[in-house]
Amino acid sequence: MKIGTFLCNCGGSLKNIDWDDLQNFMKEKTGKDDFCIYHENLCSPEGKTWFKETVNKKKPDSIVFGGCTPKTAGYLFEDTLKELSLSPFQVVGANLREHIGWIIPDKELATKNAKASLLGAYNKASFESSVEPHKIKMSQAAVIIGAGPAGIQAAQDLAEKGHTVHLIERNPYIGGNAAKLGTFFPSEDCASCMPSVGVKGIHQQGVRRCYYRSAFDLHPNINLYIKSEVTDIVGAVGNYSVTVKTKPTYVKMDRCVNCGLCSEACPVDKPDELNLGLITRKAVHLPTPHSSTTKYVVNRDECPEGCAECVKACPVDAIDLDMKEETQEVTGGGIILATGFEEYDPKLVEEYHYGAPGYENVVTQSELARLIDVYGPTMGKPLKKDGNRVDSIVIINCVGSRSQKYNIWCSNICCMIGIKHALKIKENYPEIDVTCCYIDIRAVGANYEEFYNKARDLGIKFVRGRPAEVESDGESLYVYAEDAQADEMLTLKTDLVALSMSMVPSPGVKELADRLKIDVDETGYFKSLYSKFKTTETKQAGVFVAGTAISPADMPTTKLRGGFAASHLDMILSLGTVEKRFPIAEIDNDKCTLCEICITACPFGAIEAVEVANPGIKVQVSPTVCVGCGQCASSCPVSAITIDYYAEDQILKQVEGLLYDAKDNPEPLIVTFACWECAYSAIDGLGMSANYRKTVHYEEQFKQQVTEDFPYNLRILPVQCTGNISAGLIQKTFAMGADGIIVLGCFEDKCHYETGSKASSTRVKILKSMLEYAGIDPKRLEKETAYFMTSDRFALTARRMYNRLKELGKLER
Repeated sequence: MKIGTFLCNCGGSLKNIDWDDLQNFMKEKTGKDDFCIYHENLCSPEGKTWFKETVNKKKPDSIVFGGCTPKTAGYLFEDTLKELSLSPFQVVGANLREHIGWIIPDKELATKNAKASLLGAYNKASFESSVEPHKIKMSQAAVIIGAGPAGIQAAQDLAEKGHTVHLIERNPYIGGNAAKLGTFFPSEDCASCMPSVGVKGIHQQGVRRCYYRSAFDLHPNINLYIKSEVTDIVGAVGNYSVTVKTKPTYVKMDRCVNCGLCSEACPVDKPDELNLGLITRKAVHLPTPHSSTTKYVVNRDECPEGCAECVKACPVDAIDLDMKEETQEVTGGGIILATGFEEYDPKLVEEYHYGAPGYENVVTQSELARLIDVYGPTMGKPLKKDGNRVDSIVIINCVGSRSQKYNIWCSNICCMIGIKHALKIKENYPEIDVTCCYIDIRAVGANYEEFYNKARDLGIKFVRGRPAEVESDGESLYVYAEDAQADEMLTLKTDLVALSMSMVPSPGVKELADRLKIDVDETGYFKSLYSKFKTTETKQAGVFVAGTAISPADMPTTKLRGGFAASHLDMILSLGTVEKRFPIAEIDNDKCTLCEICITACPFGAIEAVEVANPGIKVQVSPTVCVGCGQCASSCPVSAITIDYYAEDQILKQVEGLLYDAKDNPEPLIVTFACWECAYSAIDGLGMSANYRKTVHYEEQFKQQVTEDFPYNLRILPVQCTGNISAGLIQKTFAMGADGIIVLGCFEDKCHYETGSKASSTRVKILKSMLEYAGIDPKRLEKETAYFMTSDRFALTARRMYNRLKELGKLER
């Protein structure tokens, strides 16, 4: 291979590197067809023109850049490389600026380190990399699981952008929990409405519209599946196939006109679950009011044998009692999980006796919402279960939340739901005494504090303290609570107790996560890719989460998450074809022993064992799912897996260049394997900090500080992920001349590849316990974590390693 090395002095700023000596060194060490040339400022317009002319003239097979950090050089030359039809994987960077020129003031030392870095990069470039973009053709459809507010928002947004949407809802209506709540805070208007499409004043005259008149289910791009659940998911981003099982409603939705004659004719009376059993419903009934998709449904198992009164009564032939369960497959380029939440089971909080005899007037907030809803069983008037009036109500917040016994998390909006209901009761029935017991009032949204103050101004009482117990004498309820502010115990006699229950994930979340090979967090909700700004993405490309499937949230946040997920999914669907431009794992099935360790090691589920004609089973990698982290390769006991550009033989060849002077250098040499993401940036940060301090005239002071804090004998080698560093690679690096090794990764809970940094920590820990048997002091090996703003951690670790090695001496081989 013909390799061209381009040196850049960053505008002449790297005066502590002897560029002539560096060029002569490379000419001596490289092949006769190779070349090494210098430019004062390669990334300038003139420099790029010169670079293109040189490449076109000399036609190298691979290129080595020696100059600024590859982190910036990569995007500075991205378009230039495309113009030259060169792949980024035909280029290897040697960081002579941030890692050497901006840190090491001594010219001889800086030049020596620059030689090592450049020769290491040259050795890696001598490998022919065959990394080709993997093309993924994107289906233009989307699958959304859950038709609550977030799912509705996502479906509406994607449908308006021209995508076919398959919206799957387990209930026979849309709206989720919102359909039961009556009103929302702090706007204090209907829960059963949705935003108008587009922008007010352009697409629509209004801001919002009721579910019943939204025509949402009539949108030509939305296919709605109610009373449906997902039974299987296969595929990957671009082409998911989802199996949907739909239970019969026994009513033809396209014919039903909601006249109610079927329900009037039905002879069956059952307690109405939606309305706390205070009223009855028929076997054929409306499951919830107000929804555009709400049609009558028949609970077939409640029908008397042979009864068909509803069929006879229906004037439009909408009822079919022979309707069968259906299973069908839908496809989509991506999936949005909007599965919502449910209230924590109040019976599990035994001290409040929900559901026990004599405690019928202990209710949850969702049940209280039905009691004070004008469409509810009492037409909005708070009544006890026996129908008598309510004179007092106690609301208990944080039931099942913020508790080591039940759920440790805060459910975010329970305080405000309780205040909303207290306000509605007090405004409509000022004679009712309302008391709210709380741990803390968490009013963190826009206008929430004002909402809370409004409740206090209306005379709602607030008692700071979690009640210990609720007791009943058969007539009244007694709430035993501590008033922490008054430092006294209270006994509150009341007619009704409303529990603000913890919000927990909907049933089936873990099963969906397992099918999609994504994670749930310690609370049981779907785990976002990154809590700071990848909040609706998951570790699987093309799978997004929205609304309260992520965590408890208010309505504005829920809707924002739905829209955000839709926007991100649209971004990839609209591309038509997506190109993955990074290496992926390759398995040599002739070496593979089918131990399947790689399947366990991959945190993304990209590897699976499949049946083939010969030899029967083989392990294969999904190029669509694989992210090229290399955790499988480092785990393989027979070295059957490689990651091109980051293969072990390529890394070792780079190590050989980095340690070219190991025998002659009296100083101990430390090889640092740095994760390309956060860890490598942390080392860049050291150089940037050095340069910054020089520009503000602290040069002499800085030099002294660096001499104390940062050793100059580090040889830094970037890897895609520290999870790709095998025990064998570390052992071979010691054998090739390293006196110490630092494995520098991301913080374990922020690893870009989920488990890579943690895996490398485990591997280093095990290897340290084994090194003594090979005659190597375990103190010569260290694992550290860092990101850009904690680069001082690495500086300190490097200095400590250097001090230890000075005591231990050079490693004898």
